[in-house]
Amino acid sequence: MTFVPFGRLLLASTLVFSSLCEIGSAQQTVLSDKILPRDTFLHFSIPSVQKLKQALENSSTGELWADPAFDDFKAEINTAFSSELNEMLTKVNESLGLSLEELLNIPAGEVSLAVSATGNRMGGALFLDYGENQSQIESLLQKAVEELSKSPGLQQASTTIEGTEVTLFNVTSPVAKQTPLAKEFGWFLRDSRLVVSNSRPLLEAILAGWDGTGSQTLHSNPVYAYIMERCQSSPDADMITMYFDPIGLVTKLVQTGSAGEAGMGAGMFLGFLPTLGLNQLKAMGSVAQMNVEGFEGVSRSFIYSEQPAAGAMRIFLLDQVEQAPPEWVKEGVSLYMATRWKVDEAYAAVESLVDMFQGAGTLAGLIEQYASRGPQVHIKNDLIDQLDGNLQVVSAPNADEETPGSDQMLFVVGVRDADKMTNLLTKLASEPGFPGESREFQGATLYEVNAGPEQKFSFTVANSKLMICVGGALLEQVLRNDSDLEPLAETEEYQQIAEHFRSGALAVTYTNPAAQYRSLYDLLKNGKAAENFPGMDDFFERIDFSRLPAFEVIEKYLSPAGGCWIGDDNGVLMEQFSLKRDGEDSE
Repeated sequence: MTFVPFGRLLLASTLVFSSLCEIGSAQQTVLSDKILPRDTFLHFSIPSVQKLKQALENSSTGELWADPAFDDFKAEINTAFSSELNEMLTKVNESLGLSLEELLNIPAGEVSLAVSATGNRMGGALFLDYGENQSQIESLLQKAVEELSKSPGLQQASTTIEGTEVTLFNVTSPVAKQTPLAKEFGWFLRDSRLVVSNSRPLLEAILAGWDGTGSQTLHSNPVYAYIMERCQSSPDADMITMYFDPIGLVTKLVQTGSAGEAGMGAGMFLGFLPTLGLNQLKAMGSVAQMNVEGFEGVSRSFIYSEQPAAGAMRIFLLDQVEQAPPEWVKEGVSLYMATRWKVDEAYAAVESLVDMFQGAGTLAGLIEQYASRGPQVHIKNDLIDQLDGNLQVVSAPNADEETPGSDQMLFVVGVRDADKMTNLLTKLASEPGFPGESREFQGATLYEVNAGPEQKFSFTVANSKLMICVGGALLEQVLRNDSDLEPLAETEEYQQIAEHFRSGALAVTYTNPAAQYRSLYDLLKNGKAAENFPGMDDFFERIDFSRLPAFEVIEKYLSPAGGCWIGDDNGVLMEQFSLKRDGEDSE
């Protein structure tokens, strides 16, 4: 068999795609979503690399890295990897005829990737706006043609489409018979933009819609348009956008024969989707923006799903949540998250699905059988029916000096009948072979299990909650509910976040980056990181992390962040945002 030599393909691919790595200048007027065909199932775009670069440089992270206090550590990094870096720079220059700096300065406006279908053919497409760097692009592509022309498994078949010269290669090796996706590939240059694709029909469709005025483009897709409208506050502020239609993608792969041998299995899976209700999931997308609405950064994601939920989709239904943390959540936590799960709906959905495939009453029968064994726990009556759906997660730095750098995690589940849940734990802990111990603490029975070296988890029922803690003594702090610690809900940091929560939210989150990162940062600076990251001794021996500045240097660049989930007629919107730090302009 004749295959394309791997080395030549690798070099050729590098020549074509290497310019994606960084950031440059001007933005194209017509973005790729207005050019790509309507049947586009995956689209990732940086609308303007110039804007993204500027936004990152002006962000708190950019300012932190530019702080002179980091100069000493930067010098340490440079010294540690100077030989490898110099070797890499030399290879890049010898292979491509460009310095790394020249290569990274090629991208200018939009850079995007897409997977689309035209008729009965699928393909991927790369868009790269190279601005005023056409000579560098032409040089790279010429080297690519020279390398690819040496391959016995490729045949050049360049042509002209819509008045534009298109460089094409037909794949003549056996791999082309396995899937239409490996049949051909090519590229063209037009209006300071490079477009690469593995489908001639897709290249033709892109050139036909080049002016962005077509009515059958991704931009005109109603699901795509709805997701972008819900995620954007101002299109001009977009830094990164993403769109993904997983079911549409798999469906088209099967229909076009592009899935190869996996097509039969994928087709059977698609046949079950309506029964499971998963065909309601139409697409998902997200938009990341910076310096908008008073936030340093905001990311919104939307899951588009037909309503009302059916089948397995009912498992994920949420209800409106109480946004303020309870009093026992104190200041200093690094994370707080709360939501309210519709447990009864979820159980009914699972029961319906099991009974649909196995016959009426199957799940109930299985639960009854299990309840007659061992500890005789009835999963439905003793567990499911006792959960009220309120879920909370709390994380806090571990104060234990023996386990630095790790966070304590507390998972809290609301219960309807605390006595019944307490009885359940007592029954389970009384079973022979229970690996833990119990003790009384603050009027509650606390169960503790050693899960391994320097790792334990504990659980109890208190305040009408089932509480499960991993690591540390956070659970004990919650049970004490110390009055000398300020409740999180009353802190200025939380209130700054909470004022941006939307009414009727299905979930809320709060994060304190300073509390999240401090223990790990101190671990690095104090030279103890290698003890906690087995197998990375060489790395930590190579870099002297003691040259990092004091944590207070970076702490001033860290601001609280938060988010919330909001129900929608067509799915759910998930919003995450970070505040501008004190003293920063809020344009």
